[in-house]
Amino acid sequence: MRGALVLSVVGVLAAATGTAAHEPYLKGNDTGGIIAWSCEAEAMARQLAAAHCARFDKYPRITGVHRQYGDYISFQCFWNPRLNRFAIPAVRTRSACYAHGRHEPRVRVLY
Repeated sequence: MRGALVLSVVGVLAAATGTAAHEPYLKGNDTGGIIAWSCEAEAMARQLAAAHCARFDKYPRITGVHRQYGDYISFQCFWNPRLNRFAIPAVRTRSACYAHGRHEPRVRVLY
């Protein structure tokens, strides 16, 4: 009985902390914002920007992607999605993460 109670409490705590662990960092206001870059955040960038701009009844446009850890994905929020569409071009983002072998060593060591 006591073991089941301990396991249920541990399960509830694990479920509560596991949902917010993978949320990308987003900071912004009614004019736009930034999302901390990661491969997963770039795949979700359009949805994150849309959800942020929807709070202000606006439409998002991704304006910059710097594909390096520590950099950001920038976006702006517009009243009209067709407004100023040529002055600030939209930037395409990746829709999925792919392993390209970037983490392989550049120098092969022969023993």
